[in-house]
Amino acid sequence: MSEQQFPFSPVANSVSASVYRPSRRGEANRLRKGQSKTHRNKQPTYTGKTPRGMAAKVVACFRQHDWRRNADLIALRRTGYTPYSRASDPSFTPKPMRITPRSESREALTSLSLVLAANCDYNPDSDYLFEMMLPVEEIARRMNALHVYENGRKAYDVLLHALRVMEQLDYVVIHRDRDADSGQNKPMRIFLTDKCFTSRGIAVESIREWLHKYRQWAVASGLAESMQQKYQRHLLKMARLGISIDRHHSLKNRLRQIKRWVVSPELRDEKARTEADIGAVLDEQARKVRQLRPAKETSRYQNAWRRYTAAGQLTMVAQMSLENALKVEFPTLLATNAEKFYQMLLERAGVPLS
Repeated sequence: MSEQQFPFSPVANSVSASVYRPSRRGEANRLRKGQSKTHRNKQPTYTGKTPRGMAAKVVACFRQHDWRRNADLIALRRTGYTPYSRASDPSFTPKPMRITPRSESREALTSLSLVLAANCDYNPDSDYLFEMMLPVEEIARRMNALHVYENGRKAYDVLLHALRVMEQLDYVVIHRDRDADSGQNKPMRIFLTDKCFTSRGIAVESIREWLHKYRQWAVASGLAESMQQKYQRHLLKMARLGISIDRHHSLKNRLRQIKRWVVSPELRDEKARTEADIGAVLDEQARKVRQLRPAKETSRYQNAWRRYTAAGQLTMVAQMSLENALKVEFPTLLATNAEKFYQMLLERAGVPLS
């Protein structure tokens, strides 16, 4: 008989032992000999400051939630979790778990929910409601789940696992994209869903009423414009990072569905009336400005400059350099005598004036 027929022969064992290489897990255990294994680096807990307004009400409701009695979590544990790394694997079969989650899982889910509720965008005028305004690393820091190793590597697996559980519960909608630093797909934009609120005992009418009062408070306090600017800065930051959901049509439809579900008809009517009133005020101001203009004022040189640049006779770089140089030389000329400003532009560009 050959050695292939007797794989456990002394000769075969000697050959296999000569090529054996210990695993990294074995090396770590050997280096840790005599020391206890680290169960977890930090205990997840939310110690941040609770903001005022609607966020305070949502945080108070989330703080009283008992995950051991959550029907959605019980149903999910009966079927089993599906990790994000195995979500697209058709051969993966989740394993059922015991109904009651451990205290570590409940602490992670509670602290993550509180951070999401405290730092959520509740402005009804935003394109998509209930978006997180913090990056995932800052979320991990605020829920005390960020661990930095000696070599500088940052880990927040507790947050990622809890976020995946909430995604399977349909409590959050996550847009993942490639992280430029690590090269991995990470949660870049996180949105709370309507089910996240109703599962905690918050009625739909209460959410609509809170959003309505929140917008009225923002308008009365003069914070509506600053909140809109904050949201625009957030969108600009996402654009700089190359994160866009324009081509993710199913995601956008889901987010629009959430907004239609929570934004009441009264709030939509009030927004339409406000926009109409603002438009009427702007039209009236424009009419008054036109009346204040001199009757003999013409825009001959200004129109000539626009026709000249629109015809492609001048590149955009050359046009901007001429305008900026003239503004630096005569700072108030454009505001006091616009025709003179454009006349000098035409002369410096070499355009013959008839």
